Amino acid sequence: MKSKWSVFAVAAMLAGSAFAAEKESGGVVPNLDKGTKVLEGAGVVNVMGDDIQLQLAYGQFVADGFELALVAGLRDSDVYMSTELGLRAEYNFVFDSAFVPFLGAGAVWADAEADDSGIDTDAAVFSAGAGVKYFIRDDVALAVDGSYLVATDDVFVDSEDNEAQDDEFRILFSVRYYFD
Repeated sequence: MKSKWSVFAVAAMLAGSAFAAEKESGGVVPNLDKGTKVLEGAGVVNVMGDDIQLQLAYGQFVADGFELALVAGLRDSDVYMSTELGLRAEYNFVFDSAFVPFLGAGAVWADAEADDSGIDTDAAVFSAGAGVKYFIRDDVALAVDGSYLVATDDVFVDSEDNEAQDDEFRILFSVRYYFD
């Protein structure tokens, strides 16, 4: 049952981009100026593995190309559940292109529980990563980013051997909406 809702949630997030086709044939000008706000929905769904990872963020550009955001996340599978809440900073390299590379860093507080690994703890999690956004309109972008996360306690579970660990590499796909 979780798989059906997971697929529905991801489809709903991506459906917004289908309605965001460029109005004109002219170039896209990413809206990443100071004062711009951003809503983000990110995630990965493994339907066969009954695993879902969702992240929501609300941010604001405090300088041209530099965003600070509040981030909330959920990761759930049959044997593992984690919730996260914290802050993220991103610097965007804006060129005359619809592609915008970025660097990011963050700190969140995570609460994790896993049945088979004996995890039931809270920890601070620090991340650093990079990615690229593709603007399909001036105010809508699709993004992919990879981050390396390090925690102050064992809050991650290795999917291959089911062992608890304090670090993880994560790749997320997201849809971002920018507005003034």
